[in-house]
Amino acid sequence: LQSLKDEKVVLEEKQANLYIKTDTRHTRINGIGADDFPLIPMIKTTASFRIDSALFKRGLERVLPAVSLSEFKPELRGILVESSPQGFRVAATDTFRLAEFTASGEERTKEKVSFLLPSKIAGEVVRMAPDGEEIGVGIDANYAVISLGNTTIVARLIEGVFPDYRTIIPREFETSCFVARPLMADAVRVSSIFASKLQDVRLRVGGRAMEIMSMNQDIGEHAVTIPCASSGKESDVSFNYRYLLDGIQLMEEGEIFLGLNGEQGKALLRNKGDNSTIYVVMPIRLN
Repeated sequence: LQSLKDEKVVLEEKQANLYIKTDTRHTRINGIGADDFPLIPMIKTTASFRIDSALFKRGLERVLPAVSLSEFKPELRGILVESSPQGFRVAATDTFRLAEFTASGEERTKEKVSFLLPSKIAGEVVRMAPDGEEIGVGIDANYAVISLGNTTIVARLIEGVFPDYRTIIPREFETSCFVARPLMADAVRVSSIFASKLQDVRLRVGGRAMEIMSMNQDIGEHAVTIPCASSGKESDVSFNYRYLLDGIQLMEEGEIFLGLNGEQGKALLRNKGDNSTIYVVMPIRLN
């Protein structure tokens, strides 16, 4: 279709095949009988809520990178979506890192609505949701119905129980620092070129500086120092650079907070002035 230049195009169906005709072209595309198309299930929703499309998209975008790619735990292949009178929450984890987005405000539903949305469907919602409108979400025991303007998505929900992750979010830190997000992202990105097979980069934080280092015996080594405002004790921690960079890129402000708890404790990233998005990542244990 993209190659057609003719002003008039005739589409005709014969015996489940599509014929495309113009003054200069004649094309047949083999099809399948429409009767073989699967029936869209009729869903009688038992719970529902409505939410601003921009807020829903923003939440899904903030947590999608943390969705697990493994088939071992199906419940981690999706995103926890929860709406209640207290606000809206989405979360995803692959056990190595966790992303959560929360928004509070006006009452969105009279009761708590919670379900596991497949990550593939979440990606489609982000792509298709219109701006400046409300999204309607309804669920029953097995399906979600998401209304996006003139488009309706019917999705089978993921069965299982999402882990109770709130207890693992660190609240206190041995080392805290504020750093410019673009500087840190660039430093981690360049350091990743010299990362070993473990894909590790090393952070040394103390005083008013953050040093980001990497070494690969086959390539060489690299170190860069960027300014930061830190408190607490000096910390020396290694991370998977992909996981660390994902968390930095999820943040939206120019300056971000990084909290560290030594070589084995969970680290946390968030915006400096906005706590709606948090990202928890586990260090790499090299010894």
